[in-house]
Amino acid sequence: MIRVAIIEDEKKHSERLNACLQHFGKERKKEFSVDFFEDGLNFVSDYHFNYDIVFLDIELPHMNGMECAFRLRRLDSNVVIVFVTNMVQYAVKGYEVGAMGFVVKPIEYFAFTILMDKVVEKIESDTTQDVFIGSGDQGVRISSRDIYYVEVIDHYLIYHTAEGDFRVTGKLADTELRLGDVFFRCSKCYLVNLRHVKEINESEITVGKDKIYISRRRKKDFLIALNGFFGRGGAI
Repeated sequence: MIRVAIIEDEKKHSERLNACLQHFGKERKKEFSVDFFEDGLNFVSDYHFNYDIVFLDIELPHMNGMECAFRLRRLDSNVVIVFVTNMVQYAVKGYEVGAMGFVVKPIEYFAFTILMDKVVEKIESDTTQDVFIGSGDQGVRISSRDIYYVEVIDHYLIYHTAEGDFRVTGKLADTELRLGDVFFRCSKCYLVNLRHVKEINESEITVGKDKIYISRRRKKDFLIALNGFFGRGGAI
Protein backbone atom coordinates (compact mmCIF):
# COMPACT_ATOMS: atom_id res chain seq x y z
CA MET A 1 0.00 0.00 0.00
CA ILE A 2 1.41 3.37 -1.08
CA ARG A 3 -0.01 6.23 0.98
CA VAL A 4 -0.71 9.46 -0.90
CA ALA A 5 -1.75 12.98 0.08
CA ILE A 6 -3.18 15.28 -2.59
CA ILE A 7 -3.16 18.96 -1.60
CA GLU A 8 -5.28 20.75 -4.15
CA ASP A 9 -8.04 23.31 -3.68
CA GLU A 10 -9.77 22.67 -7.04
CA LYS A 11 -11.85 19.51 -6.98
CA LYS A 12 -11.65 18.83 -10.73
CA HIS A 13 -7.84 18.70 -10.56
CA SER A 14 -7.71 16.50 -7.45
CA GLU A 15 -10.23 14.10 -9.03
CA ARG A 16 -8.20 13.95 -12.25
CA LEU A 17 -5.01 13.23 -10.31
CA ASN A 18 -6.71 10.50 -8.30
CA ALA A 19 -8.10 8.94 -11.49
CA CYS A 20 -4.59 8.87 -12.96
CA LEU A 21 -3.23 7.28 -9.80
CA GLN A 22 -5.87 4.55 -9.75
CA HIS A 23 -5.38 3.82 -13.46
CA PHE A 24 -1.63 3.66 -12.95
CA GLY A 25 -2.15 1.35 -9.98
CA LYS A 26 -4.22 -1.09 -12.03
CA GLU A 27 -1.64 -1.12 -14.81
CA ARG A 28 1.33 -1.60 -12.46
CA LYS A 29 -0.49 -3.75 -9.88
CA LYS A 30 0.06 -1.18 -7.12
CA GLU A 31 -2.44 -0.06 -4.52
CA PHE A 32 -2.78 3.59 -3.50
CA SER A 33 -4.49 4.95 -0.40
CA VAL A 34 -5.36 8.60 -1.08
CA ASP A 35 -6.30 11.44 1.29
CA PHE A 36 -7.38 14.86 0.01
CA PHE A 37 -6.55 18.28 1.46
CA GLU A 38 -7.47 21.76 0.24
CA ASP A 39 -5.15 23.73 2.53
CA GLY A 40 -1.38 23.27 2.83
CA LEU A 41 -1.19 25.15 6.14
CA ASN A 42 -3.53 22.71 7.90
CA PHE A 43 -1.69 19.78 6.34
CA VAL A 44 1.76 20.68 7.66
CA SER A 45 0.38 21.87 11.02
CA ASP A 46 -1.02 18.41 11.72
CA TYR A 47 1.52 16.24 9.89
CA HIS A 48 2.00 12.68 11.19
CA PHE A 49 4.66 11.09 8.93
CA ASN A 50 2.08 8.75 7.41
CA TYR A 51 2.50 9.45 3.67
CA ASP A 52 4.85 8.13 1.02
CA ILE A 53 3.94 10.73 -1.65
CA VAL A 54 2.62 14.27 -1.36
CA PHE A 55 1.19 15.84 -4.52
CA LEU A 56 1.25 19.56 -3.93
CA ASP A 57 -0.42 22.35 -5.89
CA ILE A 58 1.62 25.56 -5.96
CA GLU A 59 -1.37 27.94 -5.88
CA LEU A 60 -3.12 27.29 -2.56
CA PRO A 61 -5.09 29.42 -0.08
CA HIS A 62 -3.46 30.59 3.19
CA MET A 63 -0.01 29.21 2.29
CA ASN A 64 1.38 28.68 -1.21
CA GLY A 65 2.59 25.24 -2.16
CA MET A 66 6.25 26.20 -2.23
CA GLU A 67 6.21 27.43 1.37
CA CYS A 68 4.24 24.33 2.33
CA ALA A 69 6.94 22.17 0.72
CA PHE A 70 9.74 23.90 2.63
CA ARG A 71 7.91 23.37 5.93
CA LEU A 72 7.10 19.77 5.04
CA ARG A 73 10.71 19.02 4.18
CA ARG A 74 11.85 20.33 7.58
CA LEU A 75 9.46 17.84 9.18
CA ASP A 76 10.04 14.85 6.91
CA SER A 77 13.23 14.25 4.97
CA ASN A 78 11.96 11.11 3.23
CA VAL A 79 8.50 11.79 1.84
CA VAL A 80 8.37 12.16 -1.95
CA ILE A 81 7.12 15.61 -3.01
CA VAL A 82 5.61 16.12 -6.47
CA PHE A 83 4.31 19.51 -7.58
CA VAL A 84 1.14 19.71 -9.64
CA THR A 85 0.89 23.08 -11.34
CA ASN A 86 0.26 25.17 -14.44
CA MET A 87 3.07 27.47 -13.28
CA VAL A 88 6.06 25.56 -14.65
CA GLN A 89 8.45 28.47 -14.09
CA TYR A 90 7.91 28.17 -10.31
CA ALA A 91 7.97 24.39 -10.19
CA VAL A 92 11.70 24.42 -10.97
CA LYS A 93 12.25 25.90 -7.49
CA GLY A 94 10.86 22.67 -6.14
CA TYR A 95 14.24 21.03 -6.55
CA GLU A 96 15.43 23.21 -3.66
CA VAL A 97 13.26 21.05 -1.40
CA GLY A 98 14.25 17.81 -3.07
CA ALA A 99 11.02 17.45 -5.03
CA MET A 100 10.91 14.38 -7.26
CA GLY A 101 9.44 16.40 -10.09
CA PHE A 102 6.24 18.03 -11.27
CA VAL A 103 3.25 17.35 -13.49
CA VAL A 104 1.49 20.05 -15.46
CA LYS A 105 -2.23 20.76 -15.33
CA PRO A 106 -4.28 19.48 -16.99
CA ILE A 107 -2.53 16.18 -16.30
CA GLU A 108 -1.53 14.17 -19.34
CA TYR A 109 -1.52 10.48 -18.40
CA PHE A 110 1.52 9.30 -20.37
CA ALA A 111 3.81 11.98 -18.87
CA PHE A 112 2.33 11.14 -15.46
CA THR A 113 3.28 7.45 -15.79
CA ILE A 114 6.90 8.29 -16.64
CA LEU A 115 7.25 10.27 -13.42
CA MET A 116 5.30 7.76 -11.32
CA ASP A 117 7.52 4.86 -12.38
CA LYS A 118 10.47 6.77 -10.91
CA VAL A 119 8.52 7.70 -7.78
CA VAL A 120 7.40 4.13 -7.07
CA GLU A 121 10.92 2.80 -7.69
CA LYS A 122 12.29 5.23 -5.09
CA ILE A 123 9.64 4.37 -2.51
CA GLU A 124 10.12 0.65 -2.93
CA SER A 125 13.90 0.95 -2.76
CA ASP A 126 13.49 2.76 0.59
CA THR A 127 11.33 -0.01 2.06
CA THR A 128 13.21 -1.79 4.82
CA GLN A 129 11.90 -5.31 4.42
CA ASP A 130 9.02 -7.57 3.53
CA VAL A 131 7.62 -9.78 6.27
CA PHE A 132 6.01 -13.19 5.83
CA ILE A 133 3.10 -13.53 8.26
CA GLY A 134 1.99 -17.13 8.60
CA SER A 135 3.26 -20.62 9.24
CA GLY A 136 4.53 -23.33 6.93
CA ASP A 137 3.55 -22.58 3.34
CA GLN A 138 0.43 -20.55 4.21
CA GLY A 139 0.48 -16.85 4.92
CA VAL A 140 0.87 -13.40 3.40
CA ARG A 141 3.88 -11.30 2.46
CA ILE A 142 3.60 -7.67 3.51
CA SER A 143 5.88 -4.66 3.78
CA SER A 144 6.90 -3.84 7.34
CA ARG A 145 5.84 -0.23 6.56
CA ASP A 146 2.23 -1.44 6.38
CA ILE A 147 2.19 -3.06 9.83
CA TYR A 148 0.55 -0.75 12.39
CA TYR A 149 1.21 -2.83 15.49
CA VAL A 150 1.46 -6.41 16.74
CA GLU A 151 -0.69 -7.58 19.64
CA VAL A 152 -0.41 -10.64 21.89
CA ILE A 153 -3.63 -12.47 22.79
CA ASP A 154 -3.17 -15.76 24.65
CA HIS A 155 -0.60 -17.66 22.58
CA TYR A 156 -1.31 -15.80 19.35
CA LEU A 157 0.16 -12.75 17.64
CA ILE A 158 -2.29 -10.43 15.89
CA TYR A 159 -0.69 -8.36 13.14
CA HIS A 160 -2.79 -5.21 12.57
CA THR A 161 -1.91 -4.03 9.06
CA ALA A 162 -3.09 -1.92 6.14
CA GLU A 163 -4.18 -5.19 4.52
CA GLY A 164 -6.26 -6.32 7.52
CA ASP A 165 -5.59 -8.33 10.69
CA PHE A 166 -3.67 -11.61 10.66
CA ARG A 167 -3.44 -14.12 13.53
CA VAL A 168 -0.49 -16.50 13.86
CA THR A 169 1.29 -18.37 16.61
CA GLY A 170 4.60 -16.98 17.80
CA LYS A 171 6.48 -14.94 20.39
CA LEU A 172 6.46 -11.15 20.51
CA ALA A 173 10.15 -11.09 21.45
CA ASP A 174 11.06 -12.92 18.23
CA THR A 175 8.89 -10.55 16.18
CA GLU A 176 10.51 -7.54 17.85
CA LEU A 177 13.94 -8.72 16.77
CA ARG A 178 12.77 -9.44 13.25
CA LEU A 179 11.05 -6.08 12.64
CA GLY A 180 13.86 -3.85 13.94
CA ASP A 181 14.22 -0.44 15.58
CA VAL A 182 11.21 1.27 13.97
CA PHE A 183 9.04 -1.00 16.13
CA PHE A 184 8.94 -0.46 19.89
CA ARG A 185 6.97 -1.99 22.74
CA CYS A 186 4.54 0.22 24.60
CA SER A 187 3.51 -2.63 26.94
CA LYS A 188 4.15 -6.35 27.28
CA CYS A 189 1.25 -6.98 24.86
CA TYR A 190 1.86 -4.43 22.09
CA LEU A 191 4.69 -3.85 19.62
CA VAL A 192 4.11 -0.55 17.77
CA ASN A 193 5.33 0.75 14.42
CA LEU A 194 6.54 4.25 15.35
CA ARG A 195 5.79 5.68 11.90
CA HIS A 196 2.05 5.15 12.52
CA VAL A 197 1.80 6.77 15.98
CA LYS A 198 -0.59 9.71 15.75
CA GLU A 199 -1.18 10.65 19.39
CA ILE A 200 -0.06 9.73 22.89
CA ASN A 201 -1.61 10.65 26.23
CA GLU A 202 -1.51 9.46 29.84
CA SER A 203 -2.39 5.82 29.23
CA GLU A 204 -3.17 5.39 25.50
CA ILE A 205 -1.51 5.63 22.11
CA THR A 206 -3.38 6.23 18.87
CA VAL A 207 -1.86 4.00 16.20
CA GLY A 208 -3.59 4.29 12.85
CA LYS A 209 -7.26 4.34 13.84
CA ASP A 210 -6.85 2.29 17.03
CA LYS A 211 -6.21 3.31 20.62
CA ILE A 212 -4.00 0.93 22.59
CA TYR A 213 -2.68 0.83 26.14
CA ILE A 214 0.77 2.12 27.11
CA SER A 215 2.20 0.98 30.43
CA ARG A 216 3.65 3.46 32.90
CA ARG A 217 6.85 1.41 33.10
CA ARG A 218 7.49 1.59 29.36
CA LYS A 219 6.19 5.09 28.65
CA LYS A 220 9.47 6.98 29.20
CA ASP A 221 11.50 4.68 26.93
CA PHE A 222 8.73 4.69 24.34
CA LEU A 223 8.73 8.51 24.24
CA ILE A 224 12.51 8.54 23.85
CA ALA A 225 12.25 6.12 20.93
CA LEU A 226 9.41 8.09 19.35
CA ASN A 227 11.22 11.43 19.69
CA GLY A 228 14.33 9.86 18.20
CA PHE A 229 12.33 8.60 15.23
CA PHE A 230 10.77 12.02 14.62
CA GLY A 231 14.16 13.65 15.15
CA ARG A 232 15.46 11.64 12.20
CA GLY A 233 12.65 13.10 10.12
CA GLY A 234 10.64 9.90 10.37
CA ALA A 235 13.50 8.11 8.62
CA ILE A 236 13.76 4.35 8.69
